Amino acid sequence: MGTFIVVVTKYLFILLMLFYTWECFSALRCKNPYKLAGIFQRQNAVIFLTYLLGIFTIYSHYAGLKASDPSDNTDIVIIVLGGAQLCYLIVVLGIFPIIYPNINKAILSNMCMLLTVGFIILARLRFQNSIKQFIIVAIVSLASLIVPYLMSKYEMWKSLTWIYCFVGVALLLSVLVLGKKDNGANLAIKFGNSFSFQPSEFVKIIFVFFIAGMLAKSTKFGQIVISAIMAGIHVIILVVSKDLGSALIFFMIYVFMVYVGTRNIGYIFVGFTGLSVASVAAYKIFYHVQERVFAWQNPWSDPADTGYQITQSLFAIGNGGLTGTGLYQGRPTDVPVVDQDFVFSAIGEEFGAIFAVLIILVCLSCFIAFLNTGMQQVSLFNKLVCVGLGIQYAVQIIVTVGGAIKMIPSTGVTLPLISYGGSSILSTLIVFAIIQGLAIVGTTTAKKPVRRKVPMEGTGNVATRNTAKIRKSPHNTQEIRINRH
Repeated sequence: MGTFIVVVTKYLFILLMLFYTWECFSALRCKNPYKLAGIFQRQNAVIFLTYLLGIFTIYSHYAGLKASDPSDNTDIVIIVLGGAQLCYLIVVLGIFPIIYPNINKAILSNMCMLLTVGFIILARLRFQNSIKQFIIVAIVSLASLIVPYLMSKYEMWKSLTWIYCFVGVALLLSVLVLGKKDNGANLAIKFGNSFSFQPSEFVKIIFVFFIAGMLAKSTKFGQIVISAIMAGIHVIILVVSKDLGSALIFFMIYVFMVYVGTRNIGYIFVGFTGLSVASVAAYKIFYHVQERVFAWQNPWSDPADTGYQITQSLFAIGNGGLTGTGLYQGRPTDVPVVDQDFVFSAIGEEFGAIFAVLIILVCLSCFIAFLNTGMQQVSLFNKLVCVGLGIQYAVQIIVTVGGAIKMIPSTGVTLPLISYGGSSILSTLIVFAIIQGLAIVGTTTAKKPVRRKVPMEGTGNVATRNTAKIRKSPHNTQEIRINRH
């Protein structure tokens, strides 16, 4: 009976995700508010069905184990956890849009779908980690309710430019000095055996705000040079800490934000030339980097040691094939740190390559929605924040997936909203909350009447008028009907 459930559910997972992904891109194209509302309702229904299907499969597995060990009460814990996570999804999808009617519902639905996949795969991989992750998600989601309000009501954020810079550098230096090595890199500050804090996850956000503030003030060459120096300091500290994944993300954020702010493609060529030189230098200097590059180039030469992680990841994805083995029918836990850096491998094995590709497409639709939110902004600062956070999100996904499938060397970066990690999930939820706040700003700005300054007839004075309608007269001139104040 258990095998039958797994076989049926693995195909249902694919069908549900296929339908959800189709609706994601339908929402991006749709302009009719009534049709959009229908799309979001169908997406929400798919999210709930996917979660119920996943938690039912997990419950069935542990219920089967209880037959051989009656003292095991994990099945009861699953029922409690499932009820709590279901309530969370109901609150987020049902209550948040009531509190903030102008939020981007496409981003909200995608966030919940990715969290749902994370809930399911983490419960399958390491049940205790799933519980910890959910507690963090619930607390942070409640706290982040205030973030859209702060972003939409206050404009002080652009005036704190140098504060962002100094705080970010101080946090990164604290890891360099106080952080404990993890697989050869200083990534986090640990407090005891059960709690660690990874500052770079939060510095990514304030780094985006710093660069946005610099470019919003001026895009002259001198300002670009100053911002490049400070960005270089951030990256150098990360390289010295051997946190090369984060260093790459910071670099990509800076290059693309400068390009968007200046519209000068030359900065991209200069940036990637610098990246090439820095990559060679890092390879020559750090043995840790050489090991990872060697393992990436030829993991089969030492599959039991340096190449073990990537070979196990490739075995897992290959074992899953197109449709996956089904939950609990694969061996994803053979991959080291599978619930963090290599969670994509676990998805590929038990949900299948089709499902894994659809996850990437959902993330892509999220990225597009981030950029669409940026296009709605009048303020250059807000526009750059959307672009920077969008690039951060996209590069993190590329680096994580690329490391799992041997496209690039592994860099120890998590998959947003799915991987296990308190600092990662906390910073990602804050990013989504910031984007929602800017979505409110963009929607509010779009509803305001256009105000133009036009000379008053017969005078040299300039008065502000609301343009009600502009149409062309038969004599090919513009007739402007206005309401005077």
